[in-house]
Amino acid sequence: MNELSTQIDHIAEEWLSFIKKSNEFKMVSDTELRINTPFTDPFGDSISLLIVLSNGIYTITDQGYTIWNLKSHGVDLTDKKSHRFQNLMSILNKNDTLLSESGEIIGRATRNEIPQTINDLTQTLIQVSDLIYLSRSNTRSVFLEDVNTYFKQQKNIYSILQGMSMQGQTQLNYNIDFVFNLTVNDRKFVNVYNSLSKALVEQLIGIWADTLNYRKSKQLGDIPFSIIVPAVPDEQRVFSESLLKHNIEVLPFNNKNDVQNKLAIRA
Repeated sequence: MNELSTQIDHIAEEWLSFIKKSNEFKMVSDTELRINTPFTDPFGDSISLLIVLSNGIYTITDQGYTIWNLKSHGVDLTDKKSHRFQNLMSILNKNDTLLSESGEIIGRATRNEIPQTINDLTQTLIQVSDLIYLSRSNTRSVFLEDVNTYFKQQKNIYSILQGMSMQGQTQLNYNIDFVFNLTVNDRKFVNVYNSLSKALVEQLIGIWADTLNYRKSKQLGDIPFSIIVPAVPDEQRVFSESLLKHNIEVLPFNNKNDVQNKLAIRA
């Protein structure tokens, strides 16, 4: 046996020993066993699994923690019409894993299949957790999905229209993400952006000026314009103040009270 082959054997033995020592097993009940694996998700949390025995079949589950944890960090995978949900299902289908109605990620196994299923499910949970890298701070379309889902789930509070655009004197068309109906006669245009910047301020002021004649010709000249961003940190407040001087209000999405005060249906 050559030196490389010997090293590979030792590495394999050390890896198996590490896995054996690092996995923690704890009986929860007569039919339930908890496993704390040595692997962590992108948030530094240990990946834990629960094995439940019923009618000779072992169900191995994360108990819904993975999807809940992603949502608590701003990545909601539960909207079945979103790209995120499609990404989630692609990962689960590829790894022959199931998603329960309550959001648990599940693998099922016979007694002999348990070790492989534990390994496969652990890798699946790591892949799902990695969807955090599609966070709304990185991708406008993902943040827009979050905003869109929120307003559609609050139909008793908000009345929205979508699909509108305006044409500028430059012959350019500008999309409007939302038109909010505040009262029978009062509306508000709203667009969604990831963050504020000097370039965005200049762009928005230019768009609003470019579409002035169009808005007047369509009797839309008095409708105010607001933008939604995830938050307004201190270093971006100067941009918010600049826009407000041009009657463009900035609404931080993390302040739902402010969003509701400015955009909700008025009695």
